[in-house]
Amino acid sequence: MERDIFASPIEPLFNHEFAMETEILQDWLINLAKKNTLFINQAHSKQGLFKQLNAVETIMYAAEKLKIALEAKYLAIELFDRFLYNHIRDLRDHVLKLPKKKQMKEWQKIQEGVSNQVLLRIVSCCQIASKLTSHYKAFLFQVVSINRAKRFLRDCGYRYASESLLQSELRVLKTLKFQVTEPTPIVYIETMLEILGCNNTEAEVKTYYYVATKLLDLLYLKYHAFYKILSEVTCSSSIQSTEHKKKFQKVKADQLLLGASIIGGAVFMVQHDKADEMIEELSRITRISQNDIIDFTSVLIQLVEEE
Repeated sequence: MERDIFASPIEPLFNHEFAMETEILQDWLINLAKKNTLFINQAHSKQGLFKQLNAVETIMYAAEKLKIALEAKYLAIELFDRFLYNHIRDLRDHVLKLPKKKQMKEWQKIQEGVSNQVLLRIVSCCQIASKLTSHYKAFLFQVVSINRAKRFLRDCGYRYASESLLQSELRVLKTLKFQVTEPTPIVYIETMLEILGCNNTEAEVKTYYYVATKLLDLLYLKYHAFYKILSEVTCSSSIQSTEHKKKFQKVKADQLLLGASIIGGAVFMVQHDKADEMIEELSRITRISQNDIIDFTSVLIQLVEEE
């Protein structure tokens, strides 16, 4: 338990007396923005394809039962989406190398195998995410051990040997080429809220943060509906051109914009009269246009009202 003295708290301590200087925070945000630009440049049409409602609900359920940190939950969703896309692409490439007579039968066999292993892959993503966020206090959140993973799977009606769990975790890592440390939207949200609180002492950043996490959960659960509405809002024509679809891929990959918009939505819900002021400040911090943040925020609020 001694290591818990130096562990991260359950949630950020915004504007703490020993917090980083504003200049350092700004440098950190610049670094995040560079990573975000790289992520945007790597955007593709299938990105987010496997952020389906059933998958996201299952990951959130697993995250709760396995007691992993909030950051780990969102990371597990991102890892699962990226893994399954790359995994299926690799399997397809394998099938296409076979004689044509065997391709259909082999592909059907592969589809069945992938379907049967979905929960196992979700648990593997939770395991990896928990290790990458193991700086949290151990009595609050824990690294998902093999035994804990086996117990969870057994409670869900699946029995796997320890070796199978190890092999699955390794499969996920290898498929992703061990590139598993990309920041999730919650990292952008926490950083911007810290800067927002430093710049405006009247900002209720702790309350904004609580609401922002609920909005982020909703966005993941309604991922495809959210971006469908947003695409329609931002497209001037009823028929979306190939150019618009290509540009919109980059919009879907923009986590800095997403984070700023979620904060904007949280402010709107907590302090409606402060929303314009805070969105203007977020625009200044991120150098993202206010109109873009407002477009995102409006669609998000629409989803909340529908719920």
